[in-house]
Amino acid sequence: MARTGAADDAVVYSQDRERRLRMALYVALGIGAVVAAFAAWVLVGVLPDDSGALTYAVSLTVAAVVVLGVTGFALRALPARTAEAKRWCVVVGVLLLPVSVLLGQLGFVTIVVGLSVLFLALIADDPSLDTKPGVPKGYRR
Repeated sequence: MARTGAADDAVVYSQDRERRLRMALYVALGIGAVVAAFAAWVLVGVLPDDSGALTYAVSLTVAAVVVLGVTGFALRALPARTAEAKRWCVVVGVLLLPVSVLLGQLGFVTIVVGLSVLFLALIADDPSLDTKPGVPKGYRR
């Protein structure tokens, strides 16, 4: 996504939130790899005259490529902790929800991971907590 100005340069995530999002995105990347492996397994087992299985395998392949690509972009943008990273994380979370329909029983895990990424990406965070170690801002002893 193209940068639009100074608003994209502002830090929107704390270091802790970045770490948690990174873990969730690695799980999403793993789901994409499992979908790609499953698509390859279905493609290898497709009979020449079984058009339904071929359609399913192609759908799985497209879903795997899209999930892997978008998750890779989100992981690449995340260290900056900017609004661009937030947009990519939201796209990953939203994208995992319709992909879960294709996966049968693995779809439940995909829904949980997608909602987790959306939750982590969208809830409010205070990056100013990273400014100094120790006592959080607003805490009195």
